Amino acid sequence: MRRLIWLAFVALMLVAGCSGDSDASSTRAVRPEPSRSTETSVGATVAADNRTLTRVDSAGNTPADVLLAYIRAHNRSDWRTVYSLVASPTSDYPSFALASSENPVPWDDFKMYETRIVEPNKALVRVSYSTIGFSALEGQSPDESRRVVVVRPPGEWWVLQKGEADDAVWKVTGKSPDY
Repeated sequence: MRRLIWLAFVALMLVAGCSGDSDASSTRAVRPEPSRSTETSVGATVAADNRTLTRVDSAGNTPADVLLAYIRAHNRSDWRTVYSLVASPTSDYPSFALASSENPVPWDDFKMYETRIVEPNKALVRVSYSTIGFSALEGQSPDESRRVVVVRPPGEWWVLQKGEADDAVWKVTGKSPDY
């Protein structure tokens, strides 16, 4: 029975994937398009973009540049780069790399829609993506046990921060439904 459910799920995913946009760029992480209007954009309850605040960090990168580098490094399992782009790692690099490499799940169809600089050292980037990976549920084979996450437009907000020093650079803090 589980195999039948699994096959139905795979068939559904294939049909959904084939019926969408055939643009090859949809499988790559892409830069955000400028927001048409702060008032009408999704997440208008989130702090508005403050155009008077500096968008680039001391290295000349925007929050979208840093998030895109983070996602690309994660998808190619470049844990050193991912670690360098995390705002406050919770462990040392060897522990981080080991934990990250145990079950790397790429973010597919990662798209950025807008960036809001909401404080001098805080930015929000609205994204959509999907991940499909294995989970370690007891008693199930890897073929039967999968983790599927799909964040469709309007997407979710990811938070980036930078320090207060003049040489501060944007770092990925994490994703948050609340921001």
